[in-house]
Amino acid sequence: MTILQVQSLIAGYEPGLSIVRGASIHAAEAEIVVILGPNGAGKSSLIKAIAGLVPITGGQVLLDGRDITTVPAHLKIRQGLAFVPQTENIFPLMTVEENLRVSGGILPRAEVGPRIEEIYQTFPDLARQRALMAGSLSGGQRQMLAVARALIVRPRVLMLDEPSAGLSPKLVEQVFARLTEIRRSGLTIVLVEQNARAALAIGDRAYVLVEGHEAHEGPAATLWNDPVIAELYLGQRRAS
Repeated sequence: MTILQVQSLIAGYEPGLSIVRGASIHAAEAEIVVILGPNGAGKSSLIKAIAGLVPITGGQVLLDGRDITTVPAHLKIRQGLAFVPQTENIFPLMTVEENLRVSGGILPRAEVGPRIEEIYQTFPDLARQRALMAGSLSGGQRQMLAVARALIVRPRVLMLDEPSAGLSPKLVEQVFARLTEIRRSGLTIVLVEQNARAALAIGDRAYVLVEGHEAHEGPAATLWNDPVIAELYLGQRRAS
């Protein structure tokens, strides 16, 4: 069943200067969808537009069949759409638990504590560090906290912008393994990534964006093994 449907989206930061130019993507329940492409293709702008952070001038965003195109960014989380930006995705001067409590602010007060404990079961490392300042966490732990903050309100769709940025290969593997585990709960994940190899390894389907629209779509494994796509859009070179 399709959970997120993006149809012919046009968006950009300045009037008349569209970065996203008619992009269409969809994501099904419990599916990991990867969005790849060369620098400047509009990948981050696309998911920011879906999240309500980049003005949309055309097209439509549907979540569970409901039109959320014009819903303000701060209200989309109540509709079931969570977004983890690449940077500034935690409060470094708050403890781990305070970060989670702030994110749970839209829940009924009686549900916040129990929901945090559920999150700690999913992220045991955060449970052990609940009293630490978030700014003292490692890069991988910060990324886990950012994801945990997004999950605390039980979204239907989780979108992430470059979650591997700045992380070592080992930490990338850990973060992506955790995303795979989270998906098993039925969550839909939309992932923008420059690390094509790591993203396609966990993805079900992938889109390659070029100049603001989807140029290719297919199973993640198929795109990775397609030499033309790999050379033109993913930065790989074919063996000679």
